[in-house]
Parts: sequence; structure tokens; C-alpha cells
Amino acid sequence: MSLPNTHLPITPSARTPLGIGTRIGYGIGDFGFVAAWQGAALFLLYFYTDVLHLSPWVAGAIYLTGMIWDAVSDPLIASRAERFAARRGRYGPLLRHAAIPLGISYTLLFTVPAGGAIWTIGAAFVGHLIFRTAYTYASMPYNTLPVRLTTDGDVRSSLSALRVIGAALGGLTVAIATPLLVQSVAHAGERTGYALASFVIGALIVAILLGSSLATREPDQSRPFAPKANIRQDILELWTATRRNGPLQRLLVLMMLATIGFALFTQSQLYFLNHVLNAPDITAAVLAGPALAMIITAPLWMMLSARTSKRSTMISGLLVATAGYVLMGLAPIGGTAVALAAVCLIGAGSAAIPVMFWSMLPDVIDHGELSTGIRVEARTFGLTTFVQKCSAGLAALLTGGLLTLTGYAAEEAPGAHALDSITAMVSWIPAAFMLAMVIVTRRYPVSREQHRSIINQLATRSDTG
Repeated sequence: MSLPNTHLPITPSARTPLGIGTRIGYGIGDFGFVAAWQGAALFLLYFYTDVLHLSPWVAGAIYLTGMIWDAVSDPLIASRAERFAARRGRYGPLLRHAAIPLGISYTLLFTVPAGGAIWTIGAAFVGHLIFRTAYTYASMPYNTLPVRLTTDGDVRSSLSALRVIGAALGGLTVAIATPLLVQSVAHAGERTGYALASFVIGALIVAILLGSSLATREPDQSRPFAPKANIRQDILELWTATRRNGPLQRLLVLMMLATIGFALFTQSQLYFLNHVLNAPDITAAVLAGPALAMIITAPLWMMLSARTSKRSTMISGLLVATAGYVLMGLAPIGGTAVALAAVCLIGAGSAAIPVMFWSMLPDVIDHGELSTGIRVEARTFGLTTFVQKCSAGLAALLTGGLLTLTGYAAEEAPGAHALDSITAMVSWIPAAFMLAMVIVTRRYPVSREQHRSIINQLATRSDTG
């Protein structure tokens, strides 16, 4: 019996080995995305509160609204990407088309024109919406590429590891370059410094994404599927596929927990360094530490996964990250050396999360197709980033809200309650989220053997359908 014409068949070309150029080209693409994402995560809330002098509540609300818009648009833009792939057979051209708008929009984030309070809030809000829209248009096709590039679970892990290395390099670059560029024009003020930094980083984002799109080419699909009559049907089909896919639901919970925990950590770092440790001179080292640790450990997590399983590797990384967050909570007593050791441990453990997650997600798409007869590619990634961005926006609102409730104000020295809250946001709260992820991951069901069986059954159905 043939499957409904809503899936993309597993073709022999999709199972052929990937060349090293394709693998590296895919991995380096996340340099551009994380440079943009991490630049906003690390500096935007601080830019709003301490450079534009917006209240923490207003800053958090702008950030949250932009993330909600980004999240809501993800499944819609993903549906558009999937329709494009149905007609053209590839996602890659969409990435090329979106590269330049993303770089420009990143610059807009940090170049808010001077004006009154209402003007500043409005300009910051519009710039954030533009950036989040451009980010989604570029990231949807990129995220979906591993589904098309290979059906081998271990190769997907290698793509995820290379992606994490590219991401770490992007995060490292933006963490180091932004403060240095801001300081290089300190005489002109922080506003000018952030404008310069965002222009340089934006240009780099464009160059990286264009190069990645040219280096990564998907194999042709023998039978592209016919899109639904309208986007509403696409979204309803996504809901049906998700409701009947237990492993996907588990991954969505993991994405929510990981995003909130890590976002609280990243958005609170500058406040922690400046006010709790009173050590702004180590900002570059603290911001760079996790990225360097990720670059070193991402291949190690990939190798551990090949020897054991994706589930056990994810749990191991989460426990290492938990230890790092606990150590960070002791930094006010132990000093800057403890903080530096903690961020490296956090980065080492956290590297396992994206390596395993982005490798697991294509596997559960295959699982869902076998279970339901419906193959949902870009839309699944769109739903995943919907959860990710809603969670990041919630974390920004929580950060701003906790700062406000504990009496933080940019023009005043923070009190004891504010300092305790900042410390909790970079340590104890993220540690609790990591432990919750361990509980969820323990019941992840798709093993290597099960996935290989799924791929073989899908290939058999495709040949006979």
C-alpha cells in the first residue's frame, strides 16, 4: 500500500557519503547564525538598559515581543521554505537570498537613532522585529539541510558537531570582537561603539552565510511532494504529525528547558561581572570561555555518541554543565579564577546539547514519517525554533522582571537582593534546568538500531509506493 503523497522519499543519493567540503560548508554556516543570535543574547538587553537607558521592564518587553513575533512566524516561514523545496528540490537558494538582509538587520539592532524616549522605544522595537524576521528567513532552510543531506544518524551527528564548532567560533568572535570594537572608539561613547561593532559583525555574517550556501548542495529528490492547498493545511498537518510523534514532543521540551536556562545565564553575565564580581576587565575571557570549550569538546561528544548513544551522551553533557553552573554560584566567594573555570565547564557540557539535539531532530522526523505517513521537514524545524524563541523571549522577560523586582537601576549601585538575583540567574536557576533536562532525556526512545530500521522501512515503502 502506498503512502500519501505528503512525504519525501528516501533516495539512494540521500544515503551517499558526504564530502568533507560539504560537511565543513554546512558547519561553518552556523558561525553566521550564532554570531547574530549570540550578539543579541549577550549585548542587546545591556544595550537597551545601559546605553539607551530604557527601564529593564521595557527592555525585556521589547525583547520578548520580538521573540514572540519571531516564534510565531517560524512555522509560517518554514511552510514557505518547504513549498519552495517542493518546487525547486532544494533549500539552499533560500539561504543565499536571506544572507544580506540578515547582516543588515543585525546592524539595525545596535544603531538606534538618538531621540526622545518614545522614539527610542519605537525604533528599538521596529529594529528588533526586522532582525528577527530576517533571521527566521535565513535559518529555516539552513536548519533543514541535514534532513536532505544524509539519512545516516552518525553522519548527522558529525554535521551537528561541525555545526557546533562553527557556532562556537561565531559566538567566540562576537563575544571578543564586540567589546574590543566598542572600546576602540570609547572616546565617542558606547552608542557609537556598538554601531561600529554591529556593522563589522553584520558584514561578516553576510560573507559566512553566502559561502556556506555555495558549499552545501543537497542531492536531488526523485519525487518532490505536492504542497497542500494553503498554509493553513500545512499547519494543521504539522499539528497532527507532532501530536502523534512522542519523541518529537520530548525534544521540544528539551529545547524549552535548554533555551531558558542558557538564556538566563548569558543575559545575566555582564551584570554579574560588573556588579557581583566587580571584574569587568575579565569580560572578554568570560564571554569567550564557553565558546572555546565548545570548540574543543564538540568532536569529543560526537565520538562518545558513536561509541555509546545520543541519549547517554546528552545526559553526560548535561551533568557536566550542571557542575559548571554550581561552580559559578560559588564564584562570589572563590573569585575570578572560579568564574573562569566555571564558564569553561559550562561550555564543555553545553556543547553536547546542540550536537545531540540537532542530530536527534532529523531522526525523529524519520520516526514521525514511519508512524504517520506524513513527512514534515522544515515545518518541524520551524516548530522547534518557535519553542526556542518563545523560551528565549520568556527568559529575557524574566531577566528584566527579576532585575526590576529586586531594585536594579543602571544609574545606581545594586543592592543585596539584586546581587543575589543576578547570581541565581547565572548559576542556580540554570543548574536546575539542566537537571530537569536529564529527567526528560532518560526516556528518549530512538536508538541507533531503531533509526536504521526506520530508514530501511521508509526506503522499502518508497520503492514499493
